[in-house]
Amino acid sequence: MTSQAWLDTDRVGLRKAVRCASREVINRALKSWGCLLLLVGSLALSAHSQQLTEPPNAPSFNKKLFIVELSTYTTMNMLDGITTAQSIHKGYVEGSFPAGSSYLLGRRPSVARYAVTMGLIETGISIASYRLQHSKTKWVRLVGHGLMIQAAYGHTDGVIRNIRLMQSP
Repeated sequence: MTSQAWLDTDRVGLRKAVRCASREVINRALKSWGCLLLLVGSLALSAHSQQLTEPPNAPSFNKKLFIVELSTYTTMNMLDGITTAQSIHKGYVEGSFPAGSSYLLGRRPSVARYAVTMGLIETGISIASYRLQHSKTKWVRLVGHGLMIQAAYGHTDGVIRNIRLMQSP
């Protein structure tokens, strides 16, 4: 009987230790991997909502959604080009990789160079996304949506950075 009571107490202590450790691990993971978890969670949510409305692995290309994604991407790409041209006209230069794309455009890109370079990239991304969104498997369609969303986000970030740069004294 005493050994059984000892096992029960040990289980309770072990459960408490696991709970505390898992809370610390979860907190550290959320701090360092929060954005990644948010992205995975949003993809899982969209996959779950898609799962409720269609049979498994049925092709379901949503033309309206693709047009919205393409319009948003094109608009943000154009705004990024306009604000880049304005900031270059004010004397600024295109930044390097994390903040800019001087490796593609050069330090002082002309409007024509920006339009041709980013137009070709947008065409490639749009075609790839279009084909991926026509896939029969859900995760491949999600990758197609992710390409368009990431591209639009990248140009939105560029617009915001350019506006902040022009507003700084």
